[in-house]
Amino acid sequence: MDPRERFSRTVEDYRRYRPDYPDALIAWVIAEAALEPGATVVDVGCGTGISARQLAARGLTVIGVDPNDAMLEAARAEGGPPGLRYVRGDGETLEGIDRADAIVGGQAFHWLDLDRALPRFAALLPPAGRVIAFWNLRDDADPAMAAYDALLRTWSPEYEDVGAEPRARAIAADPRIQDLREASFPHAQRFDRAGFHGRVWSSSYVRNVIEDRAAFDAALDQLFDAHAEDGALAFRYRSLALSFRPA
Repeated sequence: MDPRERFSRTVEDYRRYRPDYPDALIAWVIAEAALEPGATVVDVGCGTGISARQLAARGLTVIGVDPNDAMLEAARAEGGPPGLRYVRGDGETLEGIDRADAIVGGQAFHWLDLDRALPRFAALLPPAGRVIAFWNLRDDADPAMAAYDALLRTWSPEYEDVGAEPRARAIAADPRIQDLREASFPHAQRFDRAGFHGRVWSSSYVRNVIEDRAAFDAALDQLFDAHAEDGALAFRYRSLALSFRPA
């Protein structure tokens, strides 16, 4: 499936159930890139605008870029602080953008063709400009998240190929990046049963691949019943941020 269209069927679940990023991570991004108020940040693969809104709320000028019209429509519908705008485009080409003080991407860099993206990033950034990728990665030290990872590996043949957890760490070892720095922050959501299902079905490797929804939902219910406390399941993350310069 074309990566630009993978999330068209998940937009509403993505908008309702995907997490924001920890305040400490957003502060780290701003400090790491030495961003002053009004600095221009390009948010590639901005989706429904989660990270774009958080950065704009800190006084930055944010250009959210995404190739998917449905995701951008949802982002615009959410509104946001002044200094925030969205454009349709590919993260590798960033057409129509002539400069950036930093380039960031939340839950997006594992979709990019870095052979094409990194030279474009280098052309837009000042010599010391930073690229910062960040993800909410599930904390597999948590029993519920470990069980969920195992469930995905059983049910979704796409998961290991396109899921953020299997692929994000590979970017840190990519020889095309330099001066790598990283940080990690705890984060969590709590879901009732319906919310847990919504969070799961917001993933493209679930929505676009699972054919027997009833059986899969039954497996999700078993997981929920085994790990929920007081009617809620904690969805725990390690929010990983990687800061680097394009080689």
